[in-house]
Amino acid sequence: MDVSIILPTKNEEAAIGVVLKKCMEVMEKSKLAYEIIVVDNSSDKTPEIAEKFGAKVIKGVEGYGSAFLEGFMNSSGKILVFMDADGSYDPRFIPELLKPIVNGEADFVLGSRFRGEIMPDSMPILHKIGNRVLTHLLNRFFGLNLSDAHTGMRAIRRESFEKLRLNCKGMEFATEMIVKAKKSGLRISEISISYGKRIGKSKLRTFRDGWRHLRFMLLLSPTILFLIPFLILLSSGLALAGYVLFFEPIRTHTLILSAMLIILSVQIFFFGISSKIYAFKLGLSERDRIVSAFMSYSFLEKGLTAGSAMLLFGAILGYAVIKAWIEVGFGKLNEFNIAILSIMFIILGFQTIFSSFFVSAISME
Repeated sequence: MDVSIILPTKNEEAAIGVVLKKCMEVMEKSKLAYEIIVVDNSSDKTPEIAEKFGAKVIKGVEGYGSAFLEGFMNSSGKILVFMDADGSYDPRFIPELLKPIVNGEADFVLGSRFRGEIMPDSMPILHKIGNRVLTHLLNRFFGLNLSDAHTGMRAIRRESFEKLRLNCKGMEFATEMIVKAKKSGLRISEISISYGKRIGKSKLRTFRDGWRHLRFMLLLSPTILFLIPFLILLSSGLALAGYVLFFEPIRTHTLILSAMLIILSVQIFFFGISSKIYAFKLGLSERDRIVSAFMSYSFLEKGLTAGSAMLLFGAILGYAVIKAWIEVGFGKLNEFNIAILSIMFIILGFQTIFSSFFVSAISME
């Protein structure tokens, strides 16, 4: 089998017949051996219509990503074509989608609506803005140069798809596929396609689906979400603390702010490390040097040692404050700055100890 066309459907009885007819006409002209697989979760007559057209129908599969994964497992084509079945994507572009792969120029091809033609009233303005913004963020986060990362029309070599080991069951599947293709070194290209008005009622939920894509990108980019804020907060906290302790000891309130920034930065740091390890465990990222360091057998002991050292230092500072307070007969306390540092180091100590246990727990093989 040369090509497997996989169509996810949910209550598309008005569109599925039109889409299947066009797919069959295009593929018959191409002279390629093909199959059409409809992966359905409908309560209407969509599966019955698809069966009448001779498509292989898989019923009861819920979730956008789940539908494509199930379709893949039931396919046999050397090239996989994924396409939304609502009539908005024109099957006549399938040969153009296949050409870079057949000619050995690409492993993964996306049909770009923004490089082609978007028909009037086919894409609401909010969807246009959302697609542009999310594509721009994806490009920035992962070093890509795409014009339409969330297109519902794409093709990929079977062996390339198998390498990706995709996991997402919902709308995030489209983003996961591109991110992992980039990280796997696949050759990605785009062709221009047209985008028309869908047949029937849209299933998209603008803000919910947009947030799911953005959330997924952020979870795959812990450096941006966690580690950069960690560096900004930590450097700001240390700078303020140094200014107060060495130049303006009277500015106690500024020292409180610096302690808060340092404590917050350390918590964000451990969130970032946990996120990187969790993404690796789910197969969403590679095992880099940071992940290897924090997943090492000795990390827990190192974390406990560092946390205990901070606890001890904080306790020593606290003892000095209490001793000075006793010496003045529990009168006016003048060691506010030392007291703030004592509290900060005690908090950091407990934070490091318990975060080390948590990171070690999620790192267990």
